[in-house]
Amino acid sequence: MNDQQPNLASVGWGTIVIIYLLCVLAASSISQVVPIVGDVARFFHATRPQVGWIISIPSAVVAIGALFIGWVVDRLGDKILILLGTVLLILGDLGAVLANSINILLLMRILEGVGYCFVAVSTVTMIARVTSGKRRTAALTLWSSFIPMSFAIPLALAGLLTGTGHWRWAFAGHAAAMLVLGVAAIGLPGSGQGTPVSRSAGLGAVLRTPTCYALGVSFAAAAFVQTGIVSTLPLMLSNRYGLPVGIISLIGTLGMFCNIAGCLLMGWLLNRGVPRMALALGSVLLTALAGIGIYLLNLTVDVSVALAFIFFLGAGLIVGLWALLPSVAPTPSSRGAASGLVTQVTLWGVLFGPPAAFAALAGGSGDREVFNILVALLLCALMLWFVIKRAGAGLGST
Repeated sequence: MNDQQPNLASVGWGTIVIIYLLCVLAASSISQVVPIVGDVARFFHATRPQVGWIISIPSAVVAIGALFIGWVVDRLGDKILILLGTVLLILGDLGAVLANSINILLLMRILEGVGYCFVAVSTVTMIARVTSGKRRTAALTLWSSFIPMSFAIPLALAGLLTGTGHWRWAFAGHAAAMLVLGVAAIGLPGSGQGTPVSRSAGLGAVLRTPTCYALGVSFAAAAFVQTGIVSTLPLMLSNRYGLPVGIISLIGTLGMFCNIAGCLLMGWLLNRGVPRMALALGSVLLTALAGIGIYLLNLTVDVSVALAFIFFLGAGLIVGLWALLPSVAPTPSSRGAASGLVTQVTLWGVLFGPPAAFAALAGGSGDREVFNILVALLLCALMLWFVIKRAGAGLGST
C-alpha cells in the first residue's frame, strides 16, 4: 500500500502551521462551549439532554459524515473543502450569537459540526499531499495534536467568560479567529502542488482496505480510554483528595499539554528511526499502566497527578501514530477517503468513552474502569500491530 507517486518538495513550516491552526480552531467549535455551557443552559432553560447535545453535536456530525466528506475531498480537492468548512464554521458561530431559542442554537451547532468535519478531514489530507519524508511525519504528528490544543485554548480564553452571562462573545471570538485564518487559507497550495488530486478516486478501494479500519479502531479504542479518563478524572480528584476546582482545572490543562508533547515526541522518535512496532506497543503499555494506576492503586495526590500526566503523554504518543495514515491509504489520490474513514471510526470511541467511564465508576470502585482500560488498549495494541505489519514500507517512503 505504498504511494506510487512521489510528492514534490515539501511546503514550508509556515504553511504547515496555518493548516494546523485551521484544524485546531475548527475542533474548538466543540470545546469553546465547555467553559460557558452553564451560562448557555441557564439562558435557554435547557434540559440535561439538551446541554449534552450543545457540546457533542459537532462530534456526532463527524462520527456520521467523515467518510463521505473524505470522498468529497478526493473528488473536489482539499483546499476547496477547507475554505468551505471555514465559511460554515463562521456562519454557525454568527448564528449562535444571534440565536434566540435552544432549537436555533442546536441547528447552528450542527452547521458548525459540518464545517468542522470539512476542515478536519481536508487538513490532514492536505498535509499528506504537500509534504514528504521526515517533514511529513513531523507535520502529521503535529496535526494529530489538534484536539488537545483545541481544548487548551478555549479553557484558557473562553473560561474568562464563565459565569459572566456574556457567552455569545465566545462564539463571536471564534468567528473572528476563523475569519483571519480563512483569509490566510486562500494562500494555501492548491491541487497543482504535491501529489495530484484525483477526480475519480475510488471510495471502494478504501472500503476494501483492512488497514484503514484497523487504524481507525486503534484510535477509537485509545480515544475511548482517554475521553473516559478526561471526563472522570476531575470527579475522582475532587472526591478522593478534595482538590479545589482551580487546581483540578490547572491539572487538566497541563494534561492537555502533556498530550500534545506526546504527539510531537512520536514524530521525533519516528524520524530518528525508532521501530514503529516498538513505539506503538510501548506507547500502549505506558498508557495502560498509568491509567490502571490512577484508578486501582491507593496513591498520594502527587503520585496520582504524576500518573495522570504520564497517561496523557502516553495517549499523545498513540495519537501521534496518525503519521501512519499515508501508509494505509491504498493510493495517494484516496487519502481523503482514508482519513475520513479513520476519523469517523475514531469519533465513535470519543462518543462512547465518557458515558462508559461514568457507568463503570458508578459503584464507587475503579475495577470496572480498569477492565475497560485493559480491554480497549489491548484492542488498540492488536490493531496497531496489524497495521504496522500490513502497511508496507517505512513512513519516509510514503
